[in-house]
Amino acid sequence: MKSIYIRLLIRLLAGIIITTAITGCVTDNSGNYKEIPKTWLDEHGGEIVSYAYLKSGIEAEIEAKWREYGYKAKPDKYIAISFDDGPCPVSNYSGTAAIITKLDELKVKATFFVIGQNVRSNKTAAQAIFNGGHELGNHSDGYGSLGGASTSAIAENLDAASLAIKEITGKYPCLFRAPNLNHGANLSKVCEERGMALIDGNAYNDWDGTGHTPTSIKNSVLANPRDGDIILLHDNNTSKGDTLGALPDIINGLREKGFWIMTVGQLAAVKEKYLETGKRYNSIN
Repeated sequence: MKSIYIRLLIRLLAGIIITTAITGCVTDNSGNYKEIPKTWLDEHGGEIVSYAYLKSGIEAEIEAKWREYGYKAKPDKYIAISFDDGPCPVSNYSGTAAIITKLDELKVKATFFVIGQNVRSNKTAAQAIFNGGHELGNHSDGYGSLGGASTSAIAENLDAASLAIKEITGKYPCLFRAPNLNHGANLSKVCEERGMALIDGNAYNDWDGTGHTPTSIKNSVLANPRDGDIILLHDNNTSKGDTLGALPDIINGLREKGFWIMTVGQLAAVKEKYLETGKRYNSIN
């Protein structure tokens, strides 16, 4: 299995610099090139920087903002929040736009694992995710499970979604979440070939048909959060608006427990974890 940073080194040696939607070029102390999920590099023009530099940027933000964000003490735990199935249009549940607005009010950046067909049909919402400083990951081109699919079918599916994301961000994604968290050897192989790590996370039953309420979603998320966890929620239309209703209590509750809330890419950076292509991650530590 090739790691993401080995892939990047090969590209650089070939004279081809390819920056994906949520990765960037960094070096460790030995000067070796590495490629990691990120948000921060876009703010620095995508230049090659040290991994310690990315982490220090996050730590500087925490130092500057923790009081403003309502923490009782400077947080010393980290957790990522993510949303599946978007982007969705404005509806009775206000769609993706309402999730973004609420995240902005709460001063939180998240990772959105988007579906290719939804990106193509809701380009304004997809662009709003990107413009808001959030990450976009690949959640396939449709809703069907891929664990038992052929390699060619998976490749066609993932490539269509990645292309849709690239048309919004200008870069290919390197994070993938399997629909229904249904995995298989072929899926891991295709993700490895496409330079994507597989991000699972902890799901909290906020999709249609599970009898959820904002209170039940909040209680589930706050029951046992752990340092390095990845929270898996769903975009507004999938959750029928209940996730939106739960968000303020979720964010405030996590902050009361001492968690700094971030994107999957930021979590990888602060944990100094070089995500490997084709490998599954339920948490990052």
